[in-house]
Amino acid sequence: MTRGGGQLGLISMHLAKLAVGQISGKQIESVMMNLTKIAIDRSRGRLEEFWIGYFGDNDLLLYLCGRTSMLKSLRVISSDRISNERILETVKRQPLLEELEITNLYIGNKLPGLVEEALPNLKQFKLNYVPCNIPPLLNDEAEDFNNALAFGIAKTMHQLRSLQLTRNGLTNKGLRAILEGRPHLETLEMCRCYNVKMDSDMRARCAKITTIIS
Repeated sequence: MTRGGGQLGLISMHLAKLAVGQISGKQIESVMMNLTKIAIDRSRGRLEEFWIGYFGDNDLLLYLCGRTSMLKSLRVISSDRISNERILETVKRQPLLEELEITNLYIGNKLPGLVEEALPNLKQFKLNYVPCNIPPLLNDEAEDFNNALAFGIAKTMHQLRSLQLTRNGLTNKGLRAILEGRPHLETLEMCRCYNVKMDSDMRARCAKITTIIS
């Protein structure tokens, strides 16, 4: 039996135990990590899509980057043992990315500048997270802080076609910058972005693209 076959046999045994409730949550994640690494290895450096949710850690993304730089789609969802620094480093090492989704992971405002340097092909960006605190709009400085990511998107994501933001603190000023700076944008989806007020000006600006507000 080959080494790979042995690994798959061990994983199959763990999954059988999982079906009857005989292994712990920690063992379940270990099985998932092993399965993921096997899939990465079997791609032989040609992996183009990598989606991970509710498990994984920094070492798994490091493992991924050590075996491929050909990703076109990366989605990381609710993996609380993955740091924002590792996300940024992974993005930097995947220059062919066209689709990027980060959900329930806080990455701050560093990503747009990194995109300008490393992701010239990015066409779809989804950033969905629940921030600990969105500063109240008491003055222009607070508003600019809330719009920092929007300003970065407007200045750097030159090929962007689709944008999804959830619970982002941007205001009409930030949204206006995105619409003016990203002429190729086709789809905009915003969920619980409570600082955006869809007045007549915003509705007119969004009329040329598919816009979903919820």
